[in-house]
Amino acid sequence: MRHDVCALDDIPETGVREFEVTETRILFVRSGDAVFATGAICPHKGAPLKNGTRVGNHLICPWHHAQFDLTTGDHIQPPGQGCLARFTVWVEDGRVLVDLPEHPRQHRPEVDPITRRIGGSKVAAIVGAGAAGLACAQELVRQGFDGRIVLISMEDEPPYDRTDLSKTYLQGKKEDADLPLTSFDTLKALGIEFLAAEVERIDAAARSIGFAAGGPPDLSYDVCFAAPGSDAKHLPLPGADSENVLTLRQHWQAADLVAAAATARDIVIVGAGFIAMEAAAGLVQQGRNVTVIAREKLPFAKRFGEAVAGQISDQHREKGVRLITEAEIAEFETDAGRTVCIRLKSGDGIGADLVILAVGARPRIEIFGDLAADETSVEVSSTLEASPGLFVGGDVAKFPLPARDYATRIEHWRVAEQHGRHAAGAMLGSQVPFSGVPFFWSAQYGAIHYVGHAADHDDVHIEGDLSGGSYTAFYIKDGSIVAALGRGKADTTADLHAVMLADPTPSRARLEAAGWRPKALIQGG
Repeated sequence: MRHDVCALDDIPETGVREFEVTETRILFVRSGDAVFATGAICPHKGAPLKNGTRVGNHLICPWHHAQFDLTTGDHIQPPGQGCLARFTVWVEDGRVLVDLPEHPRQHRPEVDPITRRIGGSKVAAIVGAGAAGLACAQELVRQGFDGRIVLISMEDEPPYDRTDLSKTYLQGKKEDADLPLTSFDTLKALGIEFLAAEVERIDAAARSIGFAAGGPPDLSYDVCFAAPGSDAKHLPLPGADSENVLTLRQHWQAADLVAAAATARDIVIVGAGFIAMEAAAGLVQQGRNVTVIAREKLPFAKRFGEAVAGQISDQHREKGVRLITEAEIAEFETDAGRTVCIRLKSGDGIGADLVILAVGARPRIEIFGDLAADETSVEVSSTLEASPGLFVGGDVAKFPLPARDYATRIEHWRVAEQHGRHAAGAMLGSQVPFSGVPFFWSAQYGAIHYVGHAADHDDVHIEGDLSGGSYTAFYIKDGSIVAALGRGKADTTADLHAVMLADPTPSRARLEAAGWRPKALIQGG
């Protein structure tokens, strides 16, 4: 049915405009005299896209920086699953009209099974069915690969949203059924074979994948993308293997933790990284007594600087988290197989009903054999290729970072998805270098957004109210903005992300001249 929405002049030539039509929120964008209309809600977590940042005819979601083509609704950059619905628009006599179906939807599938080509003889193997692996498989379908796609997982369940485990899942806001990114039926409809098996080795020279004892026979491939992810690290200390000392990395571990936390009162978290502090925030808000033991003097100071790290730590303390810093553990004192006290080297003891070990991740590097550059990484080219026909991404990939003079390894979910999408094109012959802008988020009494990458920095400029938790911190190296962290209403990381799409390391002078408002520098916004 056709609906008269507004005058053409009601839609700005920059930015976007949302209108509600028959109780459906629709996003309108104007390019000259042409108008386009899409769903107005991000399919990832439901953010209102009217608050996003426009770059030409692309839009960056304000929450987790997924990107969409406003002319087609296509989902062009992660995170998330699903594209925006696109609606037919006319402009007649200066009025904008839109045609809506009887039951309009906000979204459409990430990949339509009808687009799947078949009949080819080549095999594309994907090791790891996390965010990177699923993104690669979907992109192979989208780009017309017509051979076998074999998605290999160490877990016998569909790919799921790992980022929720230490956030909404731990807080009870999401249940097991809410975690999957897709279903076995959808994978089957797309012609993606799902294989639950433990990979023991990848033989790059033979283009073969070997499985652990009792698994399937070796799988020969023509091209392979490997993103096996990481396992949680453990501590080689007495009592660290007791039954109430848990880790948080995989779905089953999170389920065990949720069950244990339901009856625990005194919870001790060992470590002060993102998973640790997200868990602390979630559990203290559920009324638990939470103690965090950190080796550092100030958690996050090395990455974010003392001012920002201080704000984050102060907020945890204000919310009731007991934060013990510069501490080392001597042992986990046990009784009847359970840890009851964590003894520090200082002699102090901390009573515990439940202990969460969050001391970092151990990349699953052993499957690569001699290709491993060290204990944590495989070095890859600008197209993510580690060896002819073998592409590597996610936690284990050490890749050249665009516009930097170094390669790095980044353990973040969105980067892994970016790797998966890019690797699919490279597996089909593209030589375009990976150019994704890194971005990650954390949830600690509200969002923390971080865009770019700072191996180190020599200055930090903060705009906004630091103590009030509404600010953007710009990280500067040799006169260039290499990264930024944002919180609250003064968070401008989405705008800086838009700038970084064209200029990954904008100069400090440019941003200073713009009054530290990245939006003023956006090209085509």
